Amino acid sequence: MSGLKKSFVAAATGAILLAGTVASEASLCTRLPLSDVAFGKPAATAAAREKLADYAAEKLKQRGWAGNGELRSSNEKVSCEVYLNLGLLGTEYRCLVTATFCTP
Repeated sequence: MSGLKKSFVAAATGAILLAGTVASEASLCTRLPLSDVAFGKPAATAAAREKLADYAAEKLKQRGWAGNGELRSSNEKVSCEVYLNLGLLGTEYRCLVTATFCTP
């Protein structure tokens, strides 16, 4: 094998090993969504956030990503839409909260 081919094979092997390392570190995080319905946007958002945190802890435990301490969350995105307008009684909203969760 020529020197150029050996260099190319070595570089390709190094890139594959580096990609495997990066992928394994990145696999400790996951993006999860959850929605909930409640009266008012603040209540619906708070309920969805609370349920999402519980859901994320359960999902990460199922995947065997047990860690010490609380989960870290980032890149949260919240979107709300009217679910049911009851006039004088109030308006129910469905809020979707999506966040990235990582083990500590």
